[in-house]
Amino acid sequence: MQGWVTLALLLSLGVKRSLAQNGLGEPRGLTLNPDLPAQTLSLAWQSDSTLFDLEIFHTEFMNVVLNATVEVQADPVTGLHSWTWHSPLPLECTSHSVRIRARNQQSVSQWSPLQTIPGWDIPEKSYMFPEDKMIPVGSNMTFCCIVNEKEDFKEIKYGRQEMKATRLSRRSYAITVTNQPASDNTGTNVICSSQKFQMLTGTVVFVGYPPGDEGLVCETRDLASAECSWKKGRDTHLRIKQSLTNYTLNGRDCLEANERKTWCSSKMWEENWTLEARNPLGTVQLTDSAQLTDRVHLLAPVNVAAVKVEAWSATLQWSWSVAAYKKLEMVCQLRLFAHELSSTRNYDGPGLSSVVLEGLWPDVDYTVTLRCGSKHSFWKWGDESAPYRIHTKMDRPDALDVWMWMDSSNTGHVFWKPLSVRKSHGALNGYEVSQSSAEEDGRNTVSLPPGNFSYPILLNNSSDVTVAVAARNPAGLSQPSTVTTPAYRADSQLSVSELLGTNGSFVLSWEPNVSASSGYVVEWFPTGCTGLCPIDWKKLPESDRSFTVNSDSLVAGVRYTVSVYSLYTSAPTLLQRWQGYSQEMIPSQSVSELSLNQTGSDVLLSWKATEMKQQRGFIRGYTIYLASAAHLDLIAADMLFVGILVPLGIMFCCIILFSIFFYKKREWVKKAFYPEIPGPKVSGDWSSPRGPLDVKPSPHSLVHIVKNPEWDFTKEGLFPVPEEEEESENDNMEVDTDSDEPALLRYYNQVVGDGSHSNQVSDSSASSTASMGSTQTEITYAGIQSPSSSQGAYSGGGYRPQMQSVTGPAEPQIEFEADFQDDGLNAGYKPQCSWQLDSPEAENFSGSLGSPTSVTSSQFLIPESSEEKPQPSNTWFHNFLSGKS
Repeated sequence: MQGWVTLALLLSLGVKRSLAQNGLGEPRGLTLNPDLPAQTLSLAWQSDSTLFDLEIFHTEFMNVVLNATVEVQADPVTGLHSWTWHSPLPLECTSHSVRIRARNQQSVSQWSPLQTIPGWDIPEKSYMFPEDKMIPVGSNMTFCCIVNEKEDFKEIKYGRQEMKATRLSRRSYAITVTNQPASDNTGTNVICSSQKFQMLTGTVVFVGYPPGDEGLVCETRDLASAECSWKKGRDTHLRIKQSLTNYTLNGRDCLEANERKTWCSSKMWEENWTLEARNPLGTVQLTDSAQLTDRVHLLAPVNVAAVKVEAWSATLQWSWSVAAYKKLEMVCQLRLFAHELSSTRNYDGPGLSSVVLEGLWPDVDYTVTLRCGSKHSFWKWGDESAPYRIHTKMDRPDALDVWMWMDSSNTGHVFWKPLSVRKSHGALNGYEVSQSSAEEDGRNTVSLPPGNFSYPILLNNSSDVTVAVAARNPAGLSQPSTVTTPAYRADSQLSVSELLGTNGSFVLSWEPNVSASSGYVVEWFPTGCTGLCPIDWKKLPESDRSFTVNSDSLVAGVRYTVSVYSLYTSAPTLLQRWQGYSQEMIPSQSVSELSLNQTGSDVLLSWKATEMKQQRGFIRGYTIYLASAAHLDLIAADMLFVGILVPLGIMFCCIILFSIFFYKKREWVKKAFYPEIPGPKVSGDWSSPRGPLDVKPSPHSLVHIVKNPEWDFTKEGLFPVPEEEEESENDNMEVDTDSDEPALLRYYNQVVGDGSHSNQVSDSSASSTASMGSTQTEITYAGIQSPSSSQGAYSGGGYRPQMQSVTGPAEPQIEFEADFQDDGLNAGYKPQCSWQLDSPEAENFSGSLGSPTSVTSSQFLIPESSEEKPQPSNTWFHNFLSGKS
């Protein structure tokens, strides 16, 4: 063991000797100077080197918090090396120790002795650091709590959030908060608690923003000084006195400016302005520049008064508090308010101080406000004056709108419409009505109170009566409005047209009248009213030819009489009259006083006509029902016949027109819908293999079988083919399962031999349809019987199928009765004779297509050349298309 100690001493002495030989001495005179508010530690020392290693420890546990190599030049005056370290932890939280050594590229010096600055983690008292710190939003910060020796640490809370703590020493604990949000007005509390006390100690941190003010604008109010204002930026969230924002304008303090008051004044206009806003977190600068005449903001006019007020005008005066305004070219804006109306008027002039208000209305209260601005280089409107009230004088009322309505041959009423406030020009105190005629000298005048708007008149049948009405107020009488008795009375039997409303209104139009030199009058009132009817009217200029009576003056379900008069110097002339409903409604009551008078099987019904008031629309007819215990049957309706007969008449007219058209174009119609079918042309060998022929008759060519046909029992008969045997042959055939025709029985005959033939007879029925794709015959029989039960001789015009011998293909011997060829029997089916494949008639096979085919033949049957062609049935449609009469 002693050997190892000796070796270590020798090595240590060797290292010291090596360092001494390199010439690197340890730094000397290391001093520490802490700045607690800034959390910085300044180091100073002497050394011949410029490169140094630094180590800083938390003294009690000797935890390394910094290990760095720095290059520091010596001060040329003092010869000292200086370096500053910013601590993330408040220096009060615990003691810090520092040592330093010199370094070059090959070696290092000895460490300097440890220098320590003591912390506040002493056992006598509890502390929390930092205290009342102000930091910008988003910053990171470390807080520490120092507990006294007798307390047991529990936790540290930032606001209401519990944080994870780190132990720095026996009595000191720290937390680090990152990206701190803005605090509220009172800051954010950081609380340290122990096991015994909920709040052992604590601190407050203020997290906010630097100033964000913007938009500096300077202007003059008196043409000499300046007032600068700006917009406040975002909230700094700093409320304590030492954190408030301070303002300076061109280097001078703005004592009047604060967080709420964002303006600053200057006694002189300087054209260039700089505003600086500063708080503990930062500084912002704003600038502005302008000429004085470009930034004139006038003060409000004072002593506003009306010096002369008339009925239609007023003179307004005011004064200025700044003498320099008297020479300034300015524009002033005056705003008038009366009732719900307002208007704006502009005036201009040098040092403007009075204006004359024209176009006012009599007896109206006006409120006036005034503001002015510089006319040249207009900047903004100045301050507005206090409201000033003006009441104009009264004037004579406007002329009344007068109309006369006749309710009988010699009595009537003159009506006039009440004047609005604007037209009355003062409170009305009555009306004066005067009446005159050609036969009477002078006028009869009567005064009426202001609540009357009509006056009864008596007519003179020998001459027209003229009535004049004037309104009266304290300023005098209005111009009289005259109306002459209309030539048409209300009870006249002039033709009245029906008028239907449109969206609850009446839309009127009329032909112009040359006598309407003074325009037109449209009059409307409820039809059938008695006494003083609610008459309404509208006077129109002579250029108008239409008018709409709006729905707000009409009532739905009420019949109105609407009239148009032409106005002339003499009495009005009626041009047109209507009656109608703005909106029809169902009658308000059912038919009353229904009675019947029965004469035999006839019943005469009678009822009382519905009164006009209850009609609420035009009565178009009545619906009569026959009542029974189970239901009501409609038996009569007045308009029902019209609704039936009119469409029927229109339909018959259309049919006649179409018939004439198709008759004129019958050749074209025939070619388009009934073309000639050309005869088929067949070449080659048309011998058919054994099999059935598919023939489906036309619907009008059904074959009726005679009950007891007489025929030769030696001939082979028709026999039905079972459905099971047909399935293989008819797999590809489509069967109409939805048809309502009778079921089809299918038959086929043996192939006719080479020498077989049969008598040929013409078929008087419509031609059958021959299928070239199959030899199967398909036909509908009505009441057909099996061959075994149908033996016997043919009689009449029944069906006569071709026969073949049972014993072989020998030529059959068919004998027909003599009367078979009789013309009277041509209505029945006449089968054609069979033919041989090698007969000369086969050469003319091409002419057989389209000819009738026997229902029992397995070959196409070619008619004899002497056979007459079948005639088509002469239907009316065929005759029509062919042009036959």
